[in-house]
Formats: sequence, C-alpha cells, structure tokens
Amino acid sequence: MILFLIIISTLVVSLISVLAIFLFFQTGMYKKIGGLISLAAGVLLAVTWLDIVPEALNEGLTPENLGLTVLMTILILFLVETIFHWHHCQHDNCQEGKHHHLAWFNLFGDGLHNFVDGVVLASAFMVDVRLGFLTTVAVVVHEIPQELSDAGVLSFAGLSIKKIYFYNFLFAITAILGATLAYFFAGEWQITPILLAIAAGNFIYLAMADLIPIIHHETDSKKITRQTMWFVAGIVLIWAMGMVIGE
Repeated sequence: MILFLIIISTLVVSLISVLAIFLFFQTGMYKKIGGLISLAAGVLLAVTWLDIVPEALNEGLTPENLGLTVLMTILILFLVETIFHWHHCQHDNCQEGKHHHLAWFNLFGDGLHNFVDGVVLASAFMVDVRLGFLTTVAVVVHEIPQELSDAGVLSFAGLSIKKIYFYNFLFAITAILGATLAYFFAGEWQITPILLAIAAGNFIYLAMADLIPIIHHETDSKKITRQTMWFVAGIVLIWAMGMVIGE
C-alpha cells in the first residue's frame, strides 16, 4: 500500500511538470509567478518546521545530527548551484551569445532535483502517511514555479516547444527512480531519519536561496503586499491540512 502511494505521488509530481509547461505557453501564468513563488516558499518552510523536523526527531535523530545534516545539505546544494553557475559563465557570456548549454545544465539540475524529491516523498510516506501527503503538497506547490522557470530557461536556450515537453517530462520521472530506491533501501539501511533531515535542508535551501530572493526583487508596494499574503497563505495551508488530516 505504501509503495502504491509513493508511486502515485511521484507520478502526480512528474505530471505537474507537463502541466506547468502548458501553463507557461498557453495561459500566460508566468506573468503571475510572483504569487506562486511566495506560496511555494511558505509551503516549503511550513512543511519543514511543522512536520519534517519534528518527525525526524521522533524517528530517533538527535538534535545535533539533525542540525549537522540540514547544514551539510544546504552547503552541498549551495556548492552545486555555484559550480553550475560558474561553469556556464566560463564557457559563454552570461548575458550574451548562444545559450544552448544552458538547456543541458538546467535539465541535469532539474533531474537531480526531481530525484531528490522522489527520495523525500518516499521517506515521508515510510514514516507516516500523513507526512507523506503533506510533503506531496509541498513538492507539487514548489514544482509549479520551478517548472515555469525551467520552461523559460529552455525556451531561451533555443529548444522547441515539443522538445521542452519531452525533456522536461523525461527528467521529471527521475523522481520515480529516487522514490523506488529510497523505498527498497532506506528501511534496510535505517537511514530514513537522515533522509528526512536532508529533505528539511533541501526545502529550506529552496525557499531561502532560490524563492525568497526573487520575491525581494519586487519594489511595487501592492505586489509586495500580495506576495506577503501568498507567503502567509502557504504556511496556513500546511497548518490547516495538518489539522484536517490529523495525527
């Protein structure tokens, strides 16, 4: 039953990739990405602090090991993003010229990110179905602005719409690979609490390093107010879902 829920949740997350691309090209939703980013940031932080961190502690992870794992996860993600950014700027001007290489850097990073999402989802479901559902919501909500952004990068890099659809879905299903590996090996190796801590670090980094800085670039007071409301709405959404689903 748990494996079925894990596979279904990762398939939903993967299909969100295709849906986000459709929204990007067909509905002009990218014009309202600020609200989506704010909502995603609130959801990620709420799931991390209200659910994932407490569950990791309940699973026996000491506060010291939790803090160290979260910190190391953030550091590794920072280094990976820094190296990717440095590499593509060394091989081509960041603002001018051809940008085909950006597509492959973006797709590789997206595939790695989705693989981690799959591991996170499987780990959450293996601990508690309630946590699994809440984590799925968090992943889905942050996938939409992420995939909108990815679609923009791939389009800028010169890929056709058909190729963008194909490659995005292909790399999105790496979530299923990550989830399957986590399901069969995490319990055997007794590393589920560590994976939850990695998930917490991953969500904190996504919110604080990738999403919130985008919000801070806004200068229009009305938009700032709306984005703040969306951010708070993301937190309230996870809190309310936790209350409804129950322990």
